Amino acid sequence: MCKIFSHIVFNLIFAFFLLPFVFAQDATFTAFVDRNKLAMGERFEITYTLSGSTSGSNFRPPSFNDFLTLSGPNQSTNMQFINGAMSASVTYSYILQPRAEGKFVIPSAFINHGGKQLQTQPITIEVAKGAPQQQSTPGGKKQSQQETDIGQQIGDNLFLKVVVDKARVYQGEQITATYKIYTRVNVVNYNLVKLPALTGFWSEDLDVPKQVQLSTEVVNGKQYRVGVLKKVALFPQRSGTLSLDPMEVECVVQVQSRRRSNDVFDQFFNDPFFGGVSNVNHKVRSQSLNISVLQLPISDMPTNFGGAVGKFSMEVWLDKLQTKTNEPVTLKVKISGRGNLKLLEAPNVNVTTDIEKYEPKISDNITKQSDQIAGSRTFEYLLIPRHPGDHKIPSVQFAYFDVDKKSFVSHSSPEFILNVEKGSEITPTYAVGISKEDVKLLGEDIRFIKSETISLRRKGDRFTASTLFFVLSITPILAFVGFMFYAKRREKLQGNLILVRNRKARKLARHRLAEAKKFLDAKKKVDDSTRREEFYTEISRALWGYVADKLGIPPSDLSVDFVRTTIESRNIPTEVSNKLTSTIEMCEFARFAPATDAVQMDQVYKDMVELISTIEERLR
Repeated sequence: MCKIFSHIVFNLIFAFFLLPFVFAQDATFTAFVDRNKLAMGERFEITYTLSGSTSGSNFRPPSFNDFLTLSGPNQSTNMQFINGAMSASVTYSYILQPRAEGKFVIPSAFINHGGKQLQTQPITIEVAKGAPQQQSTPGGKKQSQQETDIGQQIGDNLFLKVVVDKARVYQGEQITATYKIYTRVNVVNYNLVKLPALTGFWSEDLDVPKQVQLSTEVVNGKQYRVGVLKKVALFPQRSGTLSLDPMEVECVVQVQSRRRSNDVFDQFFNDPFFGGVSNVNHKVRSQSLNISVLQLPISDMPTNFGGAVGKFSMEVWLDKLQTKTNEPVTLKVKISGRGNLKLLEAPNVNVTTDIEKYEPKISDNITKQSDQIAGSRTFEYLLIPRHPGDHKIPSVQFAYFDVDKKSFVSHSSPEFILNVEKGSEITPTYAVGISKEDVKLLGEDIRFIKSETISLRRKGDRFTASTLFFVLSITPILAFVGFMFYAKRREKLQGNLILVRNRKARKLARHRLAEAKKFLDAKKKVDDSTRREEFYTEISRALWGYVADKLGIPPSDLSVDFVRTTIESRNIPTEVSNKLTSTIEMCEFARFAPATDAVQMDQVYKDMVELISTIEERLR
């Protein structure tokens, strides 16, 4: 008990007095091995760590000519917040095995950071023919060897693997990635350490049981218990070779502290009555997986193609074919099927100038059927005819790429004839709504008698020499000049897509934050994990979308490192970029972490609003 208390006191002293000093240091690049004396046939791990930053680039490992590379490079990033300060590091590790006996020197590794080139110290490895010499006290030799053997046995019987349903797809086609854990040992707990970075993909999480359910699989002649930890639907946003980064999980493995035979593997399968039971922490990570993404055939691409990839059908209808002037009608376009439904753009609906058209209201009915994103997306257009007569609504066109046929498919709706009779001459004012139910008629009331003083003039007064005559004469000229200036400026803005996105960035972010606020309010009323996941999803979409639009970053180049570099190049303080990247990673982690209370979600929402306001002020 005294030993535990001393350990706690030491950690508190370290956290309050030493950590601020450590975090203030510049980035360092070091190398170390788990052991430097070993025997032929044994393997060891060498690790290169950039401490104090995650923005290193152009990592160049040394040549391992004297060793056989069994695994690597395995890259991981670690970020911690302690007492308001952030500690970050990036690690590259390899598992090596010597090719011959002798004494070997592993040269320095190099990495670029902050305009400087950092390098590690060389490491000496001794390879003996017999058993390796232990670098420990005589009393600790047996324990050190036992711990090494236990770690090796766990590594041989516990691993993480990502499986995809297809490794060669078209741009926009769905891929289902499943992260599985394979074990032949007794794992009593799992802890997700690092989520995979899915750069270049639009991702949608698929449902998996919260309690891991184990099945049985045979791999390389061995039988494993297999559990699904994560399943995600991926939609590649660019062609080429995209990589699924590793996911890292820390497992608590239960082993026996004593064994009745000299075989270490007996600790996992022998009767527990032969010795006490202890828990061992062991990290596992999946290997990177490359996905080959084919470009859509540009030569056959229809002009009305909006990026839909999958298998779809379209329905179009009017709620009524006869109406009166100034009375609204609703045109609905429903697209159903499987594929990237959430990325569908609104079809173009053309109407005559006699009909006023509003922006469509979008409603989704999307499910995850058999690991496929399927359902429907409905676009509801509000149309208000202003003049009587028969008005033709042209056919609505929709095109998509069929992944089964490997070709483009187009759908067309029939034309509609809207018969409009003359209605009330009073033009009602409509609130800007989308559906007929949302439209409210305003201002239809008693017309009051005009009671103010009326200006009268004598018959015969000359109008040509009056002030009003000159004002009306020069007004068309001024209006024409103003119109030409507006048209030129609008043409310039429309040609500069980056500037348009920059101007709309805050408006779109505020819209998405409003959606997140709805889920936050719902979470406060009913403690529902679905509301929490939807809240963090909207927060993450708002932040990524705002950064991409504000900084003019294409979706294919969005990553934490690239965003950090772009922000710092705009002379924005480092603490702002640190807060931005930490908020992004916290949102991604919170979507899969254990339940989060509404108070923490409310703080995340406030931090998000403050962060966007800060960036807006800096980029004015």
